[in-house]
Amino acid sequence: MIDAGTGLNQLSLAQMHQVRHVFLTHSHMDHIAALPTFLSNQYGSEHLPVTVYAQAHTLEKLKNNIFNGDIWPELSSMTEGPEPILKFKEIHPGECIELEGMEIKAFAVEHSVPTVGYSVKSQGKHFVFPADTIAGKQLTEQLNRLGPIDTLMLECAFPDELLQVAEKTKHMTPGLLESTLKSLEQQPAELWVTHLKPSYEIALRKTLQANPPHKNTVVL
Repeated sequence: MIDAGTGLNQLSLAQMHQVRHVFLTHSHMDHIAALPTFLSNQYGSEHLPVTVYAQAHTLEKLKNNIFNGDIWPELSSMTEGPEPILKFKEIHPGECIELEGMEIKAFAVEHSVPTVGYSVKSQGKHFVFPADTIAGKQLTEQLNRLGPIDTLMLECAFPDELLQVAEKTKHMTPGLLESTLKSLEQQPAELWVTHLKPSYEIALRKTLQANPPHKNTVVL
């Protein structure tokens, strides 16, 4: 699983117990919000521990600010039988992990805090999620290096009229999505668009529907 936002709370307990590995992109709350309760729900699971992979910056923030005994229990020191509930594992940009038939590679992207995206290859398919990021040379080079891509999932947080806000916070707009795709040496087979800010979701969906940045665009 990549990231642990509020959508994770929609899973049933049985579904949560199937998740053994969580790959975090960065430390912002909307990407870690459900992690504490999700991990506490692992009591009684037959498949412990849950391993959380993240960069050093993200792990430091989690340990110091969330799993510190005050905000939430320090679950990596708690056991359910012979195994701890939680294991932290540091991951580095460029590192590749083979896991349950998948090849998962972290790559650096530009955001307001240290952030990685993930490339996932499985059963002949290639999924790429750059996470929260801004259009630019770094993103283009990373995507070109990773290609060919079956499914590219990009965020689109702000409308084009808030371009300055998007650039300051290092997020995407529909125009930046389009320019990013045009900069690629090879187009992905399909584009998934995610992370629409709730305040602008209706307007963004209208824009993306009227002018889809890719011939196979799915707005999540």
